Amino acid sequence: MLKKLQIVTVLMCMLSYAAAGTVSIGTASARGDMRVDSYMVKGNATLFDGSVVETGQATADLRMNKGTEITMSTSSRGTLYRDRLVLQRGESELAANSSFQLEANGLRVTPNEPNSRGVVSMKAKSTVEVAALTGSFGVTNDQGVLLASVRPGQTISFAMQAGGTPTSFSGTGVVSFEDGHYILTTSPTPPNVRVEITGKNLRNFVGKKVNVSGTTQMVAGKLIVSVTSIGINGAVGMSAASVLMISGVGVGTASAVAVAINKVNQSSTPASR
Repeated sequence: MLKKLQIVTVLMCMLSYAAAGTVSIGTASARGDMRVDSYMVKGNATLFDGSVVETGQATADLRMNKGTEITMSTSSRGTLYRDRLVLQRGESELAANSSFQLEANGLRVTPNEPNSRGVVSMKAKSTVEVAALTGSFGVTNDQGVLLASVRPGQTISFAMQAGGTPTSFSGTGVVSFEDGHYILTTSPTPPNVRVEITGKNLRNFVGKKVNVSGTTQMVAGKLIVSVTSIGINGAVGMSAASVLMISGVGVGTASAVAVAINKVNQSSTPASR
């Protein structure tokens, strides 16, 4: 009897979407119970644009019409759209060949190349952790500013904190001169983050690894760092926790601090199955 009621509930949910002219964007399957749009479902469910999926003690596999696959870990919650999953709680593993995005706490995680597979986790204290298993992922804020490029085997944590006035930046990386602009490419933690820097006598540091401190500003959607201090990176370098700190880069409607800390050579764990 209970099984019949569950089937009827799912059918009613599907019919309500169909009546509204909504087209299916994929399916969900679980090795136990899950909730889809507040309805308890056991087994399989059809997904629509804006469907909310919640897992309990079982994981859920989401398969999109364009080949994107998502595994939501236990105790996770997210809202699914045609082009993105907005993760609100827990952890999800994403395998995608397209520009499908996984959003978490104002950050946007997007595959940079085909056959990319990674894990996005929401941790305590508003921290988002991004791990690349295969391929690579770009991580941007809601303004499209690139915060990091996550390569295979790397895990980067982004801690979003209130405040961030005045804006500040500190980082370690190599200076280059490209098309009339000075660029700092941070390394080793986190890698491949490129920001434009301005200041005096920067030509003396081209090709060298340096420690940089300064203040940031947004110019035409681009992050610019005005250097207040710069020096050759020596034996006594910056601590890992302060390698990249960008404050005042808005998250949502609030001013925030984005701190990215790379965990080098740590094994990445996929979403629980």
